[in-house]
Amino acid sequence: MAIVPITLRTHLIPFFFRESKGQEASYGKRRVKSVLLSPTVSSIGTAMRFLMEKSGYPLPIDNFNLFITVIDNLDKREYKGDFYKHINGANTFLKLPEEINNNINNLFEDIFRMAFTQYVNGCRDHYGEDSVTGAIDRFIDKYDLLEVGYCNDTLRRQFYRELEKDALVSRFQNKKNSKVLNS
Repeated sequence: MAIVPITLRTHLIPFFFRESKGQEASYGKRRVKSVLLSPTVSSIGTAMRFLMEKSGYPLPIDNFNLFITVIDNLDKREYKGDFYKHINGANTFLKLPEEINNNINNLFEDIFRMAFTQYVNGCRDHYGEDSVTGAIDRFIDKYDLLEVGYCNDTLRRQFYRELEKDALVSRFQNKKNSKVLNS
């Protein structure tokens, strides 16, 4: 069993940087955000706590910290997102087997895809079918998805696949999607 730190997939970082509440700071070209996830209140924190215990690595129960970094270089942006645990006043990487790291990323992927689908679907419901391409372009721009390899065609196919399921939370019921960029 390999032990790895929890690191978010690159394309999820701009989305969660923008959509998560937390403390932000800027250091030169770096923008960082610290997002606390309580293992007793937050659903993601609770799931992570249970996974930690099942993995044989129980930790004292307090907050998990999602530390998101965006580095603005002249030619492109770089993204980094890691989970940490506060232990005795220090940040320590959470260490979990690789399959659990993948499971946590899959949960964040589901949240991202549901938000995307609902965003585009809301635009389509309000403005009509012709607005889908524009809505996808705005979503791509809003979350810097071109920087991490997504384009309108890729996301449009994903959107229509999700609509075929005809149920909003079916993402949580079905097998995880194996077609993930940057995984």
